[in-house]
Amino acid sequence: MSYSIQKSKYQWMIERAFIRLRKFIPLIQVLMLVALVALLIAPLFGSYPKFHWQTPLNNGQLFSEWVLWGLWYPGTLLSVLFVGRFWCGVLCPLGALSEWASKVGAKFNPPKWVKHPLAPAVSFLIVTIWAQTLDVRDDLRTALLLFSIIFALAIACGLLFGARTGVSRRVWCRHLCPIGSVLGVFSRLGVMSLESANKNQRVEGYRDQGLCPTSIELRSKQSARHCIKCARCIKPNSRGGLTLELRQPAIEIEQIDNHAPCGSELAFIWFAPGLAISGFIWSSSPIYAQFRQFIGEWAMNHQWMGVFTQGPVWLMNQNPYIDQHYLWLDFLSISLFMLLFAIVMAIILGGLSLIGASILKAEKPSSLSHRVTILGYQFAPLAMLCILLGLGSTLFSSLHSWLGHHLVVNIELVFVVISLAFNLFIAARWIRKNHISCWRRWANGLVITTGCFVLSTVTLWSIFPTFNLF
Repeated sequence: MSYSIQKSKYQWMIERAFIRLRKFIPLIQVLMLVALVALLIAPLFGSYPKFHWQTPLNNGQLFSEWVLWGLWYPGTLLSVLFVGRFWCGVLCPLGALSEWASKVGAKFNPPKWVKHPLAPAVSFLIVTIWAQTLDVRDDLRTALLLFSIIFALAIACGLLFGARTGVSRRVWCRHLCPIGSVLGVFSRLGVMSLESANKNQRVEGYRDQGLCPTSIELRSKQSARHCIKCARCIKPNSRGGLTLELRQPAIEIEQIDNHAPCGSELAFIWFAPGLAISGFIWSSSPIYAQFRQFIGEWAMNHQWMGVFTQGPVWLMNQNPYIDQHYLWLDFLSISLFMLLFAIVMAIILGGLSLIGASILKAEKPSSLSHRVTILGYQFAPLAMLCILLGLGSTLFSSLHSWLGHHLVVNIELVFVVISLAFNLFIAARWIRKNHISCWRRWANGLVITTGCFVLSTVTLWSIFPTFNLF
């Protein structure tokens, strides 16, 4: 029996393009792997950038750093708004290597700790802080080290875990990838989705032996977070296949109850923005300088002289070319500063979500954790902007030097205003759908607006990092 749905000619065109693209995906992934290896290794044979006149246009290492952190990272994050996790399924050489390894690996079932809902958040936390202590954005050698370790872990994951049916699997992409997990959460804001023919399922399933490499139960698919747009499941004329749909931006956030809300994703909405912003501003913030001095004085007063020694090169940056040698003091200061700032952000946003969930109780008699979860998603658009400005800081720093400081600052401020307005618009639509009482609408509107104000203020701090926020 054939099955199809009404859709525009543009949707049909995009869907057919995905279907035609399927056979070229392995070749694309090989080319991306070659390009990434070349970016990481080839410039190391050239001169090290020591002078101010050296730029990405005349120095190989600066060019690679700019491509990696100025184009690739912010580009992949922005791409989820338009094509979902297209990077993961079509372009990413890391996921491809893990999947290829799973075809010949041991095919063990992933242990419970790997499949734990918070595993991606822990992975993101470790890699984000580690990248800062290694100073990967300004030292290509440490970037090569970090990528090499992550590649090794992804391949090991593929060799260990897989489906016994012989179908290749991406356990790394679903459960452990620090980048894919962020892309998955914010792909909920995107306009492109692969949708199931069966819209009546209430629970999104997990199928380890099916067609999907990230173990989505296709017939019960409700959200975009685990879909890597590999296009294997696009079968518009089959009741069991999926079909491509274009949809309203952030519709999953507005109708989150119908799209498999997951409490663990709140780590990327409450916690990750603070981690990303603090990872960007620590090097130029007077607050960090005071914090580092406090830790140093405390260690000296308690005779902890070991914190003033250099640490291992695999954990923190030791760059003899510019005489930059991180101490254990730097490692502790950076790590604690980022952690504490992220925790403060999470407490504020989590507390506001708890207040909003209490207001919601009378009109939505579900569990407290569920109400907190669905309200916490309403901060997602501004949370994404925080992560974009924090982890994509290299892009904006280069734009400052190329286009002029004042112009780029104004562009960033426009981004903040548009994101704030969009966030409040989506939240208002969600409130209207979930509240009947007028005073509860206004009360939860105030709660969400307060959270948006906090996120906007932190975002402004990334634009003006020398401003003393406290």
